[in-house]
Amino acid sequence: MDVSAVFELSDPDLLDLVSNGAAEYVLLVKSPKTHFRKELRSNTPVVEESFKGELSGRVEFSPFLICVESRSGFIAKGWHSDFTGLAFDLMPGFVLAEDKPRECWIDGAEEAPIGTIFEQRRGGKRDGYWECHLDGDRVGILLSDADSRRFRMAREKANDTPDAQYLMNGLFLPVLIHVLNEADKNEAAYAEYRWYDALNNRLEAVGCKSLGADAADRSVDAQKVFEYPFVKMPMVAGANGEWQD
Repeated sequence: MDVSAVFELSDPDLLDLVSNGAAEYVLLVKSPKTHFRKELRSNTPVVEESFKGELSGRVEFSPFLICVESRSGFIAKGWHSDFTGLAFDLMPGFVLAEDKPRECWIDGAEEAPIGTIFEQRRGGKRDGYWECHLDGDRVGILLSDADSRRFRMAREKANDTPDAQYLMNGLFLPVLIHVLNEADKNEAAYAEYRWYDALNNRLEAVGCKSLGADAADRSVDAQKVFEYPFVKMPMVAGANGEWQD
């Protein structure tokens, strides 16, 4: 994973500190999933670093300008008027400027099977009913405790077999149709979530309209996204030995 960050700093007094070696650009990289944290420093506005497995999941990049040498009586003419006439003694470690952290997902979700955007949850529902939650990085499918246990057992038994298509058609297909329709109606509400980008990439890959598009037939698009799961359901032998649907 190669990271390249470009800092945009225009205040002339702060730029003088950088050119005189009294301040440095700092990019703080945090990856909670891998418990990784690293500070990248540079005396130029470009910070670059390569990582080999340290970053995974949600990764945060926080940009700062940090004082690295003491300075007495520092004044920045471009600062807010509340500071007019005030001078400051700078010490190493002082934060001189910062910007909002940038977040991104680094786990191959966009290239992973589309089924990985779903997360099965349990509790609070009647047997036989499911509920879909879209306010998270994965689409949550809420089932009753009993249904959740049955679902897990069926999934484990059918995993990597043609019978998995029954699960695909019975639960994931209607959920996906619901997700597509809801995302079309509330694009701004869901665009920040991880599943949204992964699903958009999959729609593009199979030649469907992106989320938020008008006049999209999402029942057809859902079948394309799952590569027509009804076709993949296994045939069964009837009483007379002939193969039947």
